[in-house]
Amino acid sequence: MAAAKMKDRKSNKKRKRGELDMNKMCLRVLHVALAALIILAMLPMNGAGAAERETLLLTLKLGSKQAKANGQVMVIAAPFSENGSVMVPLGVFKKAFGSGVSLGNDDVVKVTYGPHTGAMTIGGTIAWKDGQKVKLAAPPRMVNGVLMVPLRFVAGVIGAEISVGSGGSIVVALSAANSGGDSLLESGIDSEAGKTKVGNSYYEWSMLYPAGLIIGDSGGEEGVSSFMSADNGYYLEVHVAPQGAAPDADELLEQLVRSSEDSGEVVLDREIFPQAAVPYARIVSKDPAGALWEGRGYYANGRLYQLYLTDDNAVNYKDFAKYAVLLDSFRPFFDDKDSSIRDLSTVRNGLRSAGSDDFGISLQVPAAWSIDNRHLVYGSKDGSYLKLNISSAPPASTLDSWEEELRLKDADLFVPEAYREQGVTAMEISGAPARVREVRYNYGGGWVTEYQTLLLKNGYRYYAEYGAAAGQDEDKAKFTAVLDSLKIDFETVKENFGRLEQNDYPSLKNKTVTKTSKMYGYAIDMPRLWTSYQGGFEMQAVDYRFTGGRFQIAVLPDGSLDYTVNQLNEFYRNAGGDPQGPFVESVQDITFAGEPAVEMTVQQKKNGIPSRIRVIVFSREDAVYTLTATLGDANATEAQQAALDRTLQSFWFTDGGK
Repeated sequence: MAAAKMKDRKSNKKRKRGELDMNKMCLRVLHVALAALIILAMLPMNGAGAAERETLLLTLKLGSKQAKANGQVMVIAAPFSENGSVMVPLGVFKKAFGSGVSLGNDDVVKVTYGPHTGAMTIGGTIAWKDGQKVKLAAPPRMVNGVLMVPLRFVAGVIGAEISVGSGGSIVVALSAANSGGDSLLESGIDSEAGKTKVGNSYYEWSMLYPAGLIIGDSGGEEGVSSFMSADNGYYLEVHVAPQGAAPDADELLEQLVRSSEDSGEVVLDREIFPQAAVPYARIVSKDPAGALWEGRGYYANGRLYQLYLTDDNAVNYKDFAKYAVLLDSFRPFFDDKDSSIRDLSTVRNGLRSAGSDDFGISLQVPAAWSIDNRHLVYGSKDGSYLKLNISSAPPASTLDSWEEELRLKDADLFVPEAYREQGVTAMEISGAPARVREVRYNYGGGWVTEYQTLLLKNGYRYYAEYGAAAGQDEDKAKFTAVLDSLKIDFETVKENFGRLEQNDYPSLKNKTVTKTSKMYGYAIDMPRLWTSYQGGFEMQAVDYRFTGGRFQIAVLPDGSLDYTVNQLNEFYRNAGGDPQGPFVESVQDITFAGEPAVEMTVQQKKNGIPSRIRVIVFSREDAVYTLTATLGDANATEAQQAALDRTLQSFWFTDGGK
């Protein structure tokens, strides 16, 4: 399982690299420019270290290419004024104050200093300072290959003060106290100053951090870290994934070889190191595009670690010998007491950052959970989850009326013995009143605790649903920490969005939308509250999900009705006598949509959850149609069964049907 994930990730990253190569002419300028700024900033300063000074000083002047950083003269791109904002090269902040800079996906530039973070987008006027939105008078932009940024915004991020000096110069001063009281060489969460190693404390690995190594943006995925050399000479990735069984060096080699060959690569060299402190395997391979890669595999801490390095200039497997020192420095452990390691992990106290700039939402979720910031959905492999939703509030909506809607919804979707409301707690989130409703549900496999957080502001509903799967007491205990971390900038939604979808249950519970298949000649009215899971109505398979149930349509062109019915009988026969089922309750001939049909009802318990399945099979013009409705016993309410009946009865053939 872990090896397959590594292969998929590696393939995805290689595709991503290929896409970057296609745009090489336009991106190389940006990467090299940023790299040059970083390398410039890494040069040692004359005299005492920055942390030993009372005040760090940067002096520059509009139109002048000469500046001073703590007394050291340097040549820079000349600052200029745009819309009243002084624009300066980004690199001067790293040179003068040791601040961190990085360029991520979508032209996002980050500036970090101690616990402070600023984010800007090249060409954009919206920026973020420690999670708070800021409007820029002028956007960051490239000028002759140099990234120019607004002076006042970046100075504000690092806590510096701006004043006018002699001769019209601009003085940027940063008190050593603003660094948090510790030496910049020993502190600064995201600062690179004094760091000679890089690693991840959560996934427990570290390696050398050579000068000129630029840390890439891995999209918030904790288990993948990417790097690029300043001169675009090489590209490196570190992948980490859980793996239960401990492979030896031979098995690690087999995984690397199989992964490469499955990706269409040719393996040029292979070797194992069973006597190393941590046994590992390495290969060199050539991908279909002709690029050479060195891959390494390690196992430790219950995890599989894989490194992939490629060099644009490598033409022979021996060319990777020059990277041996870098790759040999990799260790599957992290020393928390080693201040020379730059920690890439965002995990703090078992939680890591998540959220959406579009909605102005930031929060922390359990470190091991998957993160989907685009849809604001997060979850564990064991079933615990967090979902956030922002919608337009119905007219005259209040927290009280919203609570009653949720109670009505529970009564419609769960039989009485399958849910229990535990209570409602009033609280405050980002200065706005909110309520947390705690409910327990039992689908048949054990009680699940769900926390439903309700907040109304500026005509919008903010809803957070946190579910702890049965037996996941650790996830349940983290709810308070997750909720405490939730921060909302309400003005962001108000500025970025107009009317959003209105999700109030009473108005949607009986609404349907007609779906038509031109390909297979039918139409059906689908409930608005059901969610399309996969497929489409012009495809052979349609799959919808709803609370406690599932609805499917399958079409088999040139099929046989008798054969399909026989296959279903065989599938549900339960020849092994499994006490969990399935058990066929009835098979009868009916008429459906004007055609002779066979209806079968089946009862079974799957994954501990009892349910009843209703299958209707019929044919028309040599095509066989199968409609399958599944409903769990815990959700077999009158309202749910009526919705299923209405949906089935709404099926009809159009004039152009097969």
